[in-house]
Amino acid sequence: MPVFERLFAVPAEKRKEEGNSHAVPFAEPGMKLPARGYSAKSGYIEQSPLTQWAILELQMQMNIRGDLLFNIRDYSKEKVQNKDFERLLHLLRICPNERTPKDILQIQLCLKTNRAFHSFPSNAQQKLCQAFIYQKYVAGTVIMKQGHMATECYLLLSGKLKFMITDEKCENGILASKALYELEDEDFIGETCLLTNTRRPASVICKSDTELLVIDKKVFECALASIRYEQYHATCRFLRKLPLFSTWPSEKIDFIIHCSLQKLYRAGTTVITDSLNSYFIVIVKSGRCTEAARLDPRTINTQDATWQMTPQCKPEKQGPKVASLVPRLLKIRTLEQGDIFGLANLMDKSCVLQLSLISEGAECIFIPKRLFLEEATAKSKQMALQMFSSYPTESTIQESYNLQQAWNRYKNKLIKQHLKWHQK
Repeated sequence: MPVFERLFAVPAEKRKEEGNSHAVPFAEPGMKLPARGYSAKSGYIEQSPLTQWAILELQMQMNIRGDLLFNIRDYSKEKVQNKDFERLLHLLRICPNERTPKDILQIQLCLKTNRAFHSFPSNAQQKLCQAFIYQKYVAGTVIMKQGHMATECYLLLSGKLKFMITDEKCENGILASKALYELEDEDFIGETCLLTNTRRPASVICKSDTELLVIDKKVFECALASIRYEQYHATCRFLRKLPLFSTWPSEKIDFIIHCSLQKLYRAGTTVITDSLNSYFIVIVKSGRCTEAARLDPRTINTQDATWQMTPQCKPEKQGPKVASLVPRLLKIRTLEQGDIFGLANLMDKSCVLQLSLISEGAECIFIPKRLFLEEATAKSKQMALQMFSSYPTESTIQESYNLQQAWNRYKNKLIKQHLKWHQK
């Protein structure tokens, strides 16, 4: 704190006790004070009116400067999101029966960036905002229990959830649980069992501290049941028509759908960053996606040759350009309705291709890899192997990238020569 603020900022309590409007806190030892007298009883120093006026003027100028200064941090995305989240929590503390139309609109606006909530129709959003119940759970809490009847569904605000399934064929009387997948924020879970009035196929456990919006069964039936019912049956028909699932019994397809996820993605959004670390195979239900390979950043084609890069290499200020270590993405193919992503790493464990999936505006179905391998018929697995065999190898992808780079350099060179010739 500046010296004059330490000296002349008068505590309200002291002013009331001493009844002295010209009092300031006692100074530090050895400090020079613009003062005229010292009261040993109160420990305060009386100021002249001129000194007091000057100090007040300085404080006012500093406050004005502070108000006029622009701080980019006040407008950062993180800070704005935190403010929106705090406002959302404040609104959710209002009893659902006491929420006004203005409160409902404010809740709807606070949740506009949530991908799952944004996919609901506007009238359904308003009904949900009227009835949302906010709950916070610590890590390790069981949200849904396998085998229990569904009574609620959930919109995940923050935290991580882990989906666990218990094998009924236990050995020595010991039940074995295994993780199907993990979920992060902006997911909508538990609604399929509400639609079909069936028991939970898996348990859901909080991997970290988690914040959820709870939707009661009656509210779900009023706001979302008709929409979700149509989507559910459309997904069943869609999967049965795919060659990969043509030999699956109806009950297995129903089970897979109960354990799967369905999401909408805008164009340019990354659906899967790295197929090696993904829990799912992804089926494009509608729209289009791009499948791209992540090239090794240590090997990159420069203008003269292929350089082997190491993490220690750094570009000089005035020297030859050194290739960036940022991973490069090379488009392999475009996935359209019915195409499947993630079979390469699933069917061949020795495959080290790092594949990414990028949306061009698509609706995708996420099926857990582990569940697919356990439930798939022999013919379905054979078909998946045939699909995987068409994938290019990593060396083929690297050669294709180098060839493309060489062509781009040659094309740019010709254009420059042509422009120079016209300038002459």
